[in-house]
Amino acid sequence: MNTSLLSSHCIELLRVHNRVSLGSMGSFIAEDTPATLTNNGHVLMPPGRRISFRESETWNDGLLEKAYSSKEDLDALLAEVSKKLAREKSVTLDGFGKLRRTREGDVFFIVDKNVSVNPNGFGLVPLSLRPLLVPSKVRCAISAQAGDPEKAVQAGDNSPEVCTSATPEVPSMPKQAVVQTDEKVQHESIRKPRRKIPNGVMIFLLIILVLVLCLMLVYVFRDSLKPVLEKILYSAEERQLLR
Repeated sequence: MNTSLLSSHCIELLRVHNRVSLGSMGSFIAEDTPATLTNNGHVLMPPGRRISFRESETWNDGLLEKAYSSKEDLDALLAEVSKKLAREKSVTLDGFGKLRRTREGDVFFIVDKNVSVNPNGFGLVPLSLRPLLVPSKVRCAISAQAGDPEKAVQAGDNSPEVCTSATPEVPSMPKQAVVQTDEKVQHESIRKPRRKIPNGVMIFLLIILVLVLCLMLVYVFRDSLKPVLEKILYSAEERQLLR
């Protein structure tokens, strides 16, 4: 039983259609799948199409009949596939996948890993999101004499040395520059303006201060201010009674 022609027709039809009928056996169903993360979020799988088989989909769409030159040859091949599946519980569709029947009588399809029915997924591959563990390579120029840029360039062109490092080297800052930077930060912190007290709070504090000073003056000069206070606090009759 040669199923390569049947497989090729199914693959081509499923790239265009979402369903291909095998007559009374059932139908292949193609469903679009979005991009997903697998392997604990370290691998991004591209979008694709999932192929499954449903025995309940028995209405014939006529796609295979149109693809085949002879409907009789197709019917005979599907009858052989159905008998072999019932007898051996597994049928291989060359270049497409396998139809299998479980002990409970359910039929499922395992697509070949090399088969792609997604026309929009050409060139898409799984993307690894793990950090690179390979150390970076840094090319170091060896100068013949420190402080001579011309000799340093010549040495870098003639005898370069390749250094491997897990992280790129960071040039060190001169000590004088560090001291100047620290002094600049210190001066900026000194020149930083202080926070101003709101005007309302200042007025309130001044009023409290004046009241306190008035009370202190009244207490200190209470004997001298006694006649004045009596005139302010008491009437003439009340002052005569107090005397």
